[in-house]
Amino acid sequence: MQPKRNTTGRQQWRELLAVGLWIILVLTCGTLGYALIEGWSLLDALFITVLTVSFGGFREVGEISAPGQVLTIALIVAGVASFFFAGGVFARTLIKNMPIREAKRMQKSIDKLSGHIILCGCGRLGAIVRAELSLSQRNFVVIERDEDTIANLREDKVLSICGDATDEETLKLAGIERAAGVIAAVGTDADNVFITLTARRKNRTCPIVARAEDPRTEPKLMAVGATSVVTPYQLGGHRLAQAFLRPGAVDLADLALGSIRHEVLIEEVVIPASEVSQNRTLRTLEVSARFGLIAIAVRNEGQLRFNPRAEEQLEEGDALMVMGHRVDVDAFAHAIKQS
Repeated sequence: MQPKRNTTGRQQWRELLAVGLWIILVLTCGTLGYALIEGWSLLDALFITVLTVSFGGFREVGEISAPGQVLTIALIVAGVASFFFAGGVFARTLIKNMPIREAKRMQKSIDKLSGHIILCGCGRLGAIVRAELSLSQRNFVVIERDEDTIANLREDKVLSICGDATDEETLKLAGIERAAGVIAAVGTDADNVFITLTARRKNRTCPIVARAEDPRTEPKLMAVGATSVVTPYQLGGHRLAQAFLRPGAVDLADLALGSIRHEVLIEEVVIPASEVSQNRTLRTLEVSARFGLIAIAVRNEGQLRFNPRAEEQLEEGDALMVMGHRVDVDAFAHAIKQS
């Protein structure tokens, strides 16, 4: 992308140079013409030429002969042409520089982010991921190489970078060192492998979820640092079959994924540190009695304990999976942080 911006900049400078040379040519021809035809001094001739080209008049020095009048008409026409020529060049320069200024403004906003998600690729699958991230109100940055897609994203005020996500410098611009996670969702498995490898080199701890078209790519992605691999066609085919064979299970899965078709959802609430953490159980937290939530499982160090008992002790860092309405889940999450 950078070479194209450089080419555009050179073209703009050439156009501005052409405007400057044209104006100099018109002033030089007018000055020499008046000096030769009317016998005026070069200063007087230049003065009249400037006035004529700028539509300021041409009788301040003296009467003009017939040949001088022809020259004056030519200069007026040249002045009009110069006005439109220069106006067009400056308008094009302004329009072409608008995306550059917008990119700089967005980059300043990206530089302030921390704990955000980097979405690499915003095609058909990436657009769905972007919509989900927006609904979850998470900060995220999109990296996309297609300029039309970037233009649409910037119209929607989405933080985005036009570039190649496999390039280390592009990931740095997206704040890979400060990111909370990376989603590699570009169209080819090879690019997703490179993105995963590069992202893992710059951030050793953040989760990386990668897309794989070919299931045989999954072990390669895991080997270079992916924490999770999703195969869209395999997942889609499995869901199609289960929607017919086990529709109830599919609805339950939609709850876990926060589908907008349902009024309730399954959410994880992390147990924060507290001086009274030894007294934290489902009963003392009043998960059901006060908030009307159903406790489904507790996740600790990657292990899931389903259907936890009311007296089960909850430790700092445990992720409690609860099911209920969004407003009740949010109220519980807020209350547990204050306890």
